[in-house]
This record gives sequence, C-alpha cells and structure tokens, in this order.
Amino acid sequence: MTTATRRSLTDVPDILYNVFSHFDVHAVCLPDDQPLADLLCTLGMATRERGSDDQSCHDEDKPQRYVLPTDDVGGYPVFGAIEAYEQRWKRSRNYDVRYSISIPGNPRTHVHWARFVQYASRVRAVALFIFDGPKWSRLWDELQHATGGITILPMLDTVTFCEIGPRRALTPGIFALIPPSVGKLRLPLPPSRLDPSMIRSYFPQIRHMDVQPECGVEDLRMLAGFPTLRCLSISVSFAVPSPNLTLPVLGTLVMEGSWPNLTTLLNSAHLPSLHTLSVTGWEGEDNASKLAMDAIQCLHAISRYKSITNLSIYTTYTPQYEYGCVEDDIPEVQGTSHGSLLDTMRPLLSLRSLRYLATRLPDYLVGTESDLSLMADAWPDLVELHLVIWVYQGWSRAYTPRPERPYGGRLEGIAHFARKCPRLRVLHLPAMELAEESLGAVEFPSETHSLCTLVIEKVLFPHGRADLAGQISELVRRVFPRVASAFEQDQIRFGKEEFYFSEDDDSDPGEEEGKEEEQETWGFMESRLVTYGRYMPSREAGP
Repeated sequence: MTTATRRSLTDVPDILYNVFSHFDVHAVCLPDDQPLADLLCTLGMATRERGSDDQSCHDEDKPQRYVLPTDDVGGYPVFGAIEAYEQRWKRSRNYDVRYSISIPGNPRTHVHWARFVQYASRVRAVALFIFDGPKWSRLWDELQHATGGITILPMLDTVTFCEIGPRRALTPGIFALIPPSVGKLRLPLPPSRLDPSMIRSYFPQIRHMDVQPECGVEDLRMLAGFPTLRCLSISVSFAVPSPNLTLPVLGTLVMEGSWPNLTTLLNSAHLPSLHTLSVTGWEGEDNASKLAMDAIQCLHAISRYKSITNLSIYTTYTPQYEYGCVEDDIPEVQGTSHGSLLDTMRPLLSLRSLRYLATRLPDYLVGTESDLSLMADAWPDLVELHLVIWVYQGWSRAYTPRPERPYGGRLEGIAHFARKCPRLRVLHLPAMELAEESLGAVEFPSETHSLCTLVIEKVLFPHGRADLAGQISELVRRVFPRVASAFEQDQIRFGKEEFYFSEDDDSDPGEEEGKEEEQETWGFMESRLVTYGRYMPSREAGP
C-alpha cells in the first residue's frame, strides 16, 4: 500500500540510498563499474545489447569473482578448466555485452539525471579492469562525450586495478571514470607493466600507492617517477643492487622482503620526509646467526632516517611458492643468537624522536634477556612501546618447540620507563622475571606516572617461590598506579614451563626424579591489558 507517508516498494533503491548514506563511505568499494552501468540502464539512459550467449546462471553455477582455478591439481594450472571457468564467469557477468547511451542529446537533461548523480557522488573507491576489461566500460567514454566532459565520479579517491589474466590491451572507457583528484592507487600487478606517462596523466595527484606483488628494480624505477607520493606500500625483491629511489615528500613507507633486500633499498633511498616506517623481514636462511646479522644490518639502515617518529618492525615466515604436488616444509632456524634484545635493537637507539615503536621479533634473534634502561634513556618522547618476542616454530615434522625465556629482563626494569619517559601511555613487554630482591632494587619515580596500558605477558618466579606474587602487585602499584588493579595477586594464575631450563642445567635429560620441582614457575596475568583515562593511540602511530 502506498500513502503520503509510506513509500512504495518501487522506491526501495532510494530507501537503500538513504540507508547507505550513513555508512563509512571510505571503507566501501564498488566491486567494479558494472553497478553504475546497470544504474544508467535502470534509469532509462542506457541499454544493454543481448548477446548470443546471454543467459542467466543459477547461483550455484556462478563462479567466484576474480578467482580462477590455477592450482587445482597438485599446484599445476588446469588450463582447460581455467578457460571454461573464465567463459562461464564472463557470461554470468555480461562481460562481453556492450552497453550504450540510449537517449539523444545531453543526458544531463534527462528527468533521472539528478538521481544518477546522487549515487555516483557517493562512490569513493572502485575496482576497475585495467587490461582487456568488459565491454560495458566503453559506456563511460560515450557518457563523457555526450555530457561535454563531465566528471562522472567527482568524489572518487581510491582506484584498485584488477585483471583476469596477464594481457596487455588497456580497457577502453575506464579512464573516463578517474577524476584528477584520485589520490590512492592499489596495484595487484607489477608497476613496470603500466605506462608511467599514463599513470602520471590520469593520476596527477597520486599520494598513496599499494603494490601487492614483489617489486623489482624496474618497478622501483617507475615509482621514483612519482614525486607526489606520500604513502607507499611494497614488497621488494632484487637480483641486483637497487637503483636510487628519491621520493621527496614520502612520509609513510610500508615494506616487506628478505632482510638484505630491505637493507639494500633503505641504504640507497633518499626519503627526507619519512616519519612512519613499517618493515617486515622474511626468514630466508636456516641459521640464526646469519639472520640476526642481516636483521641488525637492516636496523642500521633504518637508523639513517633520524626523522622517523613511528616505527614498526615485524618478522614472518618467508612466502612459500608451491611447485608440483609436494608442499615444502617451513625450515627450522638452527641455533639462537647470543645477543640480548638490546643488542639486536641497539642501532635504533640513535632515533631520538621516536614516539611509537612496535617490534615483533622471533626468539632466535634474542638469545638472552635485556636491561631496559638504555632503551628508556634513548627514547624520552615515547608514547607507545610494544616489544613482542614470539617463539619460532618451523613446520618440519621433527621440529621441537623452543623454550620460552624472560626476554624482557627483570621486572623492576619497568621503573626505568616511569622515570625517563613521562609521555608514555602504552607499554607492552615480553616475559620478565622476578627476583626476591626486586622491590629493594627499584628506584621508584618521584612523581605519579600516567601510563594507561601495561601488558606483561608472563613473569618467571624463582624455584618454589610462587609466594612472591604479591611483590608484582606492589611493584606495579608503586611504579604505574593507574594500571595496578590488573596486577593484584588474585589476578595471577600459575603454570609450569616444561621447556625452560637454566643455562647451567647439566642434569641428565632422561632423569625423571625431581623433574617436577626443577620446572620453572610462570605467573600469568589474568587481566593483562587494562586501559584507563581518555588516551587513544594515534591513527598514524604504526600502520
């Protein structure tokens, strides 16, 4: 029923438009430009040609968007299946059906033009087929010509290029959708496959580029031709030394690759405005000493950039490429570095402007616990510090998990940050240890510190001294009183660490008698993360 106060079902698109207007438009991306072409048809300004193969598909027969069966049999591409799948996918999407303007004159005089503009003005992000794309995309050249060069998507900010296969013919029409104001480009293909002059012509204000495949030397040469880039996300892979990469206004760089490749790029780049850096190193060797040396060299390269205020350093398994029907195991990393956490991070102590620092390092890079005093001395302006050590586990069938150690050092070390880092609001430390004399060894701060969040994942107690748990509560209360409630004695539970043994433990591994008593006792915080006050981490603090 339709009344003056109730809208009919034919108005559902407009009702949805009003609902969508409340969404975060920057987080919503059109899957491609077909919905816009269909909208012009629905509003009576365009028509579709019915192809000879045009037929509807049942939902269960429709292929997934952009997904081709490239590794159905033991990692080998099934070319016949790919071709049939692609043809069926194109039919289901009307990929090869041409759309065209169906009205004479200027479409802006059409009764429903304002309605199209309403929807088009909501589009902030869209994915477009860059090579050999659908025939419907040719509609945009027609529309722009018929309207005298109007900007079709005036609020568009982000473009993601996609492709079905490695073809080379540019899709006619899609560039008519891209206004000069677009600032962000996502590329699922190497930048060197694109014409640099074309990118500069259609993206004159490009500020952010996210490149998904690994970048080689030619890709970096192309990226160096975009002096307006302020944010760049890449993976790097070099067979030869990297060319100089000069980006004068680049403020944020997110990169991953092997440690030597990251080092090569950072040493050869000229990035005078860099303030936010995130690096992710891949484990590419099976020797901890070699990996530790490579990581430290990369940190030395990072230390060249004294303007950095936000720094994130992570590690992850090296991406595996499957060949044939056998999947390679992720290898064990042999041995452990003999240096401390501070030894690994020492090159970063020269970055005196750091406000945000997050590290997620594997245990093989950190052999012993570390004194935190020099870190607190080096970074007096810290607002957030996250030091995370994860236990590396190879995927070999014979792999034995490594023991956990108190890599954060002695618990009283938290007092150094209270005395020397007055702006600190978030402190996240790895496992630490408690000694009987901890309370007596602490020089407590003279003023109350305003730390909002404290995370200590676990605390190692001396043999048989779980009764010292109350010292944790007292120490935290006197150092960081605002988070003391999370470390009350009744918030601590206990567990045995069956893998951890002292450095001087020379007992017979096969000796079972008294083994339970020799196991270290860990205290786990039940409420490890407690936040008080109004402090919120900065959006730019860490990618």
